[in-house]
Amino acid sequence: MLVGERRDIVPIGTELRSLAWLGVMLIATGVGIVITKHFDQIGPLTIAMAVALAAIACYAFAVWKQSSVRDYMVLLGALLISADVGFIESQWHLLGSEWQRHFLLLAVLHAAAAYYFGNRAVLSLSVAALASWFGIEKHEIFSSNADFAFRAFICAAVLLTWRVANRKADFNGLFEHSATNIAFWGALSLTFDPSTKYTGFLVTAIFAAGSLTYGLKSRRELFLMYAGVYGLIAIDFVVVDWIHEPILASFYLLISTIAAIAALFATHVRFQKERLADA
Repeated sequence: MLVGERRDIVPIGTELRSLAWLGVMLIATGVGIVITKHFDQIGPLTIAMAVALAAIACYAFAVWKQSSVRDYMVLLGALLISADVGFIESQWHLLGSEWQRHFLLLAVLHAAAAYYFGNRAVLSLSVAALASWFGIEKHEIFSSNADFAFRAFICAAVLLTWRVANRKADFNGLFEHSATNIAFWGALSLTFDPSTKYTGFLVTAIFAAGSLTYGLKSRRELFLMYAGVYGLIAIDFVVVDWIHEPILASFYLLISTIAAIAALFATHVRFQKERLADA
């Protein structure tokens, strides 16, 4: 009776990955809520130890069992480690005035886990921690935009050096995109400072030309978009500064934005056609 029954195969891999990712985020959020509500009853030392053991358990599971949720267990472990290190530093101030060094510790720990498990999501946490150590996430704590730009350029240079030394091909793109964006942030911070406005504009233009060239040679669409978006921001800032009439400035911004969107759309269409032709 059942021999002739049609059986459709429905792929559920994407749904499972989405559910696993959602589960990781919910668990990480739940840990934070529990700590907040029961801090006085549990005590800081018990909380720190419990979170550390939970992180170790996640990594142990990933080592012990090869499964579809392995990558998400590794990510959960990394998020728990980040929360635990930040919690320990906030409670006991082990690093004193050098509190930002805990970001460097996290960058090293997450990089080790990322390479061991081959996990790009955890590597992104390492890159974010490294950027935080350089101060990229806390622009306001520095005395000037030039200071921030200098740190951004050094961070981008470190990431590009890491990219050159990297031997996992899957990680290359993350280094390239992160370094490119951070370098542009530094250049734009100079553009937004009246004392270094034209220097920042020139640096942004150089970076945009480099990103454009690399995008065309490697056929990487996003690098063309970086060049267009960041370059346009720098141009708009300088031009608007020249235009003293608000209505004219608004009209210019409208026209330049429309032109940029049209150019980016045309670029996207061109890349789509090339991909279809290659296929």
